Amino acid sequence: MKLGKPQYEKTKKNYFSFKKDSNTFVLRVLPPMGKLADKGKWSIYHRVEFGYSETGGRIRPFLSPRVVNYEGMVEVESYTHLRRVTLKDQMEQAKAAGNKELEDQINTTLRKYNQDCKHYMNVIDLNGNIGLFKIGHRGFQSLKAEIDRLRAEGVDPISAESGRFFVFSRSGQGRDTIYTVVEYKQKVEMELDGQKIIVDKPFPHAIGETIIQKLSSEAFELGEVYPTVTSEQEKSMVELGSEAVDKVFARPAKIENKIADIVAEEATVAETAPTEQQTAQAETIIEPSTTTVAVDPVTTAALSTETPVTSTLSASVPLTELSEADFLKKLEAGNM
Repeated sequence: MKLGKPQYEKTKKNYFSFKKDSNTFVLRVLPPMGKLADKGKWSIYHRVEFGYSETGGRIRPFLSPRVVNYEGMVEVESYTHLRRVTLKDQMEQAKAAGNKELEDQINTTLRKYNQDCKHYMNVIDLNGNIGLFKIGHRGFQSLKAEIDRLRAEGVDPISAESGRFFVFSRSGQGRDTIYTVVEYKQKVEMELDGQKIIVDKPFPHAIGETIIQKLSSEAFELGEVYPTVTSEQEKSMVELGSEAVDKVFARPAKIENKIADIVAEEATVAETAPTEQQTAQAETIIEPSTTTVAVDPVTTAALSTETPVTSTLSASVPLTELSEADFLKKLEAGNM
């Protein structure tokens, strides 16, 4: 029988992501592990839906169930996606009609019901801290380019035996954000022709036994970072709000989402940061606009945007005083 070490304190998970005051990281991407080890997958792309909360207020992010095949055809539709498309159309109509109040209200709603699209991977920093790193598509493309360069030189930068650290940097904002990823090298003093010089030297890194022992408690199952929901469950949350969220996430405590603590923090940022929506949109892979979708006729009618945004609310009910649920109902019914 195998014996293990007793654990008396809860292990704190580490999360690495670009934020306002965190624009540079030196990280080594860890090899494929856990349930993705046999598939050789060291990163995974997630579309995460924000904005949906339980009646008690707890934010419940989840993975979008939307599935689009290689031909651009939607195999599984997402009702959160349809809601966003409708809201964006209605915001444009409000803008064209000169209804600034309604335009701002819809924009606020869009910032709340935001989709965050990132590539996720397990990493380790120079201090030996293992954690989860997420990066947008443009940053990931920079990483892939540097990996391809190293592989062309005969180096496998994600291998367990001789991996490499990378310097991830971000500058600029919104659509002007620039990501750079380069191999990390150590500065070493050498003597040449009797003179001391400083040179940049490659820094190979092997995954030793100490790190391996920490992986089970500190690394992540990349496919399970956020909970999954079915298209029907998502539809119920869009239509019924917190009541449906309670039912969908009424799970035993043992299988609660592993990153519940960080979820609340990230959701708060997604709801309050004025540029979060634009940043997510800039980093999202754009899908063909000619996509054909098979949708429930009742849902399509509820989400229709053909009604012009020209009517006004009763003077006794100011727009800013409407509850979010009533505001969305009126929008979807074309009564704004």
